[in-house]
Amino acid sequence: MSSYLSAPHFHDEAAAFKFVEDRVWPNGPTCPKCGEQERVGKLEGKSTRQRVYKCYVCRKPFTVRVGTIFEDSHIPMKLWLQAIFLIASSKKGISSNQLHRVLGITLKSAWFLSHRIRLAMDEQIGKLGEGGGIVEADETFIGKKPGEHRRRGGFGHKNTVLALVERGGKVKSVTVTDFSTVKDTFRNHLDASA
Repeated sequence: MSSYLSAPHFHDEAAAFKFVEDRVWPNGPTCPKCGEQERVGKLEGKSTRQRVYKCYVCRKPFTVRVGTIFEDSHIPMKLWLQAIFLIASSKKGISSNQLHRVLGITLKSAWFLSHRIRLAMDEQIGKLGEGGGIVEADETFIGKKPGEHRRRGGFGHKNTVLALVERGGKVKSVTVTDFSTVKDTFRNHLDASA
């Protein structure tokens, strides 16, 4: 029995691009500028980057990175896939320092990866409690607000975090500036039937 991490898309750059292309473009390469699928060709040459396509309608070159979390990144695709796997499979999460050590990249790159991946995961969740599900909410006070330097009692100097938990499902945490915005937070993150 082989490990999931022994899959070729975690170790070979061409296989990593193919893996992502199959998921982003299930019907073949699609131009992110104009949406063209028919008049698209793969550019091949000695000086051409890997897996570059050209749209012959709008005349723009593109890769699978355009319009995804991989855009404007020089980090190899195989490292992106390894980072996604590590973040998604870590029960208690994984820090940027740990990604830096495991992937062998700079701390700055690891921080960039982790934030982009977490942002993409948040966008995939959608609204909680769809179909009449039960959602529980609770708040807590964490850390210090920016500009607070002296110690004080109570919780007025701390950040308020509201956690929304769907029973047997998804979780969202939101920073709340004041308690009058809690109702707006519920409207933004909960389905009307919850």
